[in-house]
Amino acid sequence: MFSQADLIFYNGRVWTGENEKSFAEAVAIKGNKIWSVGTSTEIIKLGNDNTEKIDLNGKLLMAGFNDAHIHFLSGSLLLSEVMAFDAKSLQQVQQLVVDYAARNPSRPWITGRGWLYDLPGFGGSMPTKQMLDVVEPDRPVFLKAYDGHTAWANSKALMLAGIDKNFTYNGYGEVLRDASGEPTGILTENAMDLIARVVPKPTQHEKLSAMRMGFNLISSLGITSLQNASGSPEEVALYEELLRNNDLTSRVSAAFSITAQTSEADIVNYSKIKKAVGKNPMLSAGAVKFVSDGVIESHTAAMLEPYSNTPATLGNLSIPQEVYEKLVIRFDKEGFQIYTHAIGDRAVRTALDAYEKAKKVNRTTDRRHRVEHIETINPADLPRFAQLGVMASMEPIHADPGTIEVWEKAIGEKRLPNSFAWAALLKAGAHLVYSSDWPAAISLDPIRGIHVAVNRSTPEGKPVGGWIPEQKISMVEALKAYTQGGAYSSFEEKTKGKVLPGYLADVIVLSENLFTLNPMDVYKTKVVQTVMDGKVVYRAK
Repeated sequence: MFSQADLIFYNGRVWTGENEKSFAEAVAIKGNKIWSVGTSTEIIKLGNDNTEKIDLNGKLLMAGFNDAHIHFLSGSLLLSEVMAFDAKSLQQVQQLVVDYAARNPSRPWITGRGWLYDLPGFGGSMPTKQMLDVVEPDRPVFLKAYDGHTAWANSKALMLAGIDKNFTYNGYGEVLRDASGEPTGILTENAMDLIARVVPKPTQHEKLSAMRMGFNLISSLGITSLQNASGSPEEVALYEELLRNNDLTSRVSAAFSITAQTSEADIVNYSKIKKAVGKNPMLSAGAVKFVSDGVIESHTAAMLEPYSNTPATLGNLSIPQEVYEKLVIRFDKEGFQIYTHAIGDRAVRTALDAYEKAKKVNRTTDRRHRVEHIETINPADLPRFAQLGVMASMEPIHADPGTIEVWEKAIGEKRLPNSFAWAALLKAGAHLVYSSDWPAAISLDPIRGIHVAVNRSTPEGKPVGGWIPEQKISMVEALKAYTQGGAYSSFEEKTKGKVLPGYLADVIVLSENLFTLNPMDVYKTKVVQTVMDGKVVYRAK
């Protein structure tokens, strides 16, 4: 008997993903694969009475988004914490704490994330513990900044962590102090762990429940694949549990977090897990993630030249270079793909140097190692990405003007032309891959990131830092970075990221045609429907 399609979309604009002119009208899906793409007349003939047929009414259908750098578990857990990403002032953050405390009287800690460094009410500097004490003196409060590299605590939280005037810390990061030596309530980088380790840990049930909420959220935003940029064997086991229960509504590529203390026993264990998980179309665990430096806002990103507003500061590498290079060579030899968080230009160069050494020592090819974030880069390093086969993994949302003012003052005018250099990297032949870095971002929505990428401005028209319009990229380039870039990164460019026969049926329907829409109106676009693995996982109400 002639086979019939399970799902048909017709009467629309189907972007196949090949180039700016590759459009069809309809697509037929059978099982979890795209069966046929063509005209509405052709495709409708492939269905019968049992086929679900969806009239697109001219809407755009394209491959689902691939968020290639996300911290999914921590983002999902945040959905039930204080979310201060939209707070416009100190007073609004304080009110969020008050409201959360009232709604959750039995929670022993008040935790959350999202505050911006330059909120009105901070007085032009970092916030203080007193600003939290005044609204919540009795329960410990611990709020991370939107980027996750700085935390703000009240006096109760500091007390429970044993941090007082006599406490000393010598690790990476800092416990900020006032003129008298008292902790101010601000901790940066690894110093945040001093408090994080005394915060009650969520149970496995709480983690799984949060992750289900997280999958519902990303489905509503059209994300059908994610690459988790940090994690542990325990986190991989959570994904395996969700997979067994058919609760994964996104494909997952998981990375293990690596530090200077990672041992040979850890490497052996990660290799065993990688092999055991295998290359399942829904789940893989073949990557590792290093954090090489911090962030520009707190002057912890590693720079080749001093910060403009603190000339005595260069920032530091979070892992000694020789230790990092040794581990990179070891993991490269074991067949792992390597991600390296590198925001400052010195950290970017250090990552490229390490990858080059690993390639020479191990004589490996096509590892598709990645440098993450690359918020500023020395022009001499631009061509090295293509030369070494290293991917440029970036988040356009990090250039959103809502977070850029403090950043711009620190980076300085001289380095601005080489900041968020998406167009320059593409011109140099680099593979560009886009993501959100959620929850270390003011928005998880790929549409918001695409808006910044093609406009370098806010929806209101405010330029990104007021500079370098030549670094914006075309709509096709941005969409490829959010789809095919991620597919290439996970070695799946022949099975996903395009709407072509034989590819996985991961597609989305958008409310607007991004190819004809005024670029300044991109942010208005919404996801109407999301299909993952041939199944409808989201429909807009």
